[in-house]
Amino acid sequence: MEQNLLRVRTLKCVRAALCALFLALCSVFVNVRGALAEEPKLQIPTRPAASAAPAKAPTYRDNVLLVMPQRGADAKEITDIFKEMHGELLETIGEGELTCYVIRVEKGKLVESEKKLLQDKHFSAVQRDYVFQANQAAVNDPYFSSEWHLSALNVVRGWSYGQGSGAVIGVLDTGTNYGISELSGKVYSGYDAVLNRNGQSDVQGHGTMVATTAAALTNNRIGTAAPARLSYIYPIRIGDQNSSISSSALMKGIQQAGNAGIRIINISANGSPPYSFSNRSLYSALHTYFIWYHDTKGGMIFVSAGNEPVRDPNPMRHYLIVVSAINPSYSLASFSTYGPNLWFTAPGQGIYCSTREGRVASVAGTSFSCPLVAAVAAMVLGANPSLRNTQVENILRSTCYKAGSASRTEWYGYGMPNAEAALRMATGR
Repeated sequence: MEQNLLRVRTLKCVRAALCALFLALCSVFVNVRGALAEEPKLQIPTRPAASAAPAKAPTYRDNVLLVMPQRGADAKEITDIFKEMHGELLETIGEGELTCYVIRVEKGKLVESEKKLLQDKHFSAVQRDYVFQANQAAVNDPYFSSEWHLSALNVVRGWSYGQGSGAVIGVLDTGTNYGISELSGKVYSGYDAVLNRNGQSDVQGHGTMVATTAAALTNNRIGTAAPARLSYIYPIRIGDQNSSISSSALMKGIQQAGNAGIRIINISANGSPPYSFSNRSLYSALHTYFIWYHDTKGGMIFVSAGNEPVRDPNPMRHYLIVVSAINPSYSLASFSTYGPNLWFTAPGQGIYCSTREGRVASVAGTSFSCPLVAAVAAMVLGANPSLRNTQVENILRSTCYKAGSASRTEWYGYGMPNAEAALRMATGR
């Protein structure tokens, strides 16, 4: 009897333990799902209401009025009225009920003549010959309407405050083809860090696409538009035909940019996590050059996070601006690397740029989100060249679009640059 009672009590204890374990596992599962669900989403940019800006009255031709007679009005009486006003009949538009006289009144008496004609029973309508501007797109590049990244980064509004004039972006890549239309007159002869000589050419094509993403010639009725439309490109070849880059070539490229006075460099390449460029213990010599360029030369280094959808565990470096990529839904792109080393994010999917051959291509990757952020920095620096690199970085950081209430996340860093807000802060407008 006692053994049976002990067995029952034992079974009850085992059941209670199993039940507690099940509830604990359920709690863990719920907590994990909850943690995953809490991933912040980048806020879709909002635009100021159209009514926020004061309305501008249209201009009009000097001393000219458009006058329509009442139906059945006597033509001779109308002619006499014009003569009395010393008005000159310039032309007659239409006929019948559409008849409209275009008259020039005495100089300085437009308001007086307009008021007199409005009060005269012979006329049904009197107005000034107003002049309007046609509603045109911001630029005439054929692919402009498809470049969602320009809208996302608020670039077009930013152009009202600066377009990167005078700024130079060092593109450390496979080279750049300066012969295509989209880079005409915008590219320095550059440097070849692989062959250790002045001058370069694009040996693979990647560098030209990166350069046109940042600073393609804009409003030229060809190809695409780019954020830093008035900036220049200083190409430095550090990669070969297979896009392979050695640390030594990268170091020589950074040194060349620093000595040439280039204040912005874009590196659309990176190592695989955890062996990314943010790993200082692995790349101790390379980081010496990174720090020299940023701290001594006052430059800014923009680096693409990488196209492996994994977490980079390396910490953020004050001299290495790492950029992830988002898709058109303003979420982290499925291919983008992320982690605590991120500074910013930017569109990196469905990006239009020009190939080495001068053709328009739609591309994806952090290789293209990175130069977009570098281009916004060039816009800021072009608008206010006196700014230090740390000031430009702080402007981008404080004005970017955030992920909800988070000041910084592992998916988007501080957020996505807002070109208009950054330019307004840079110029004090």
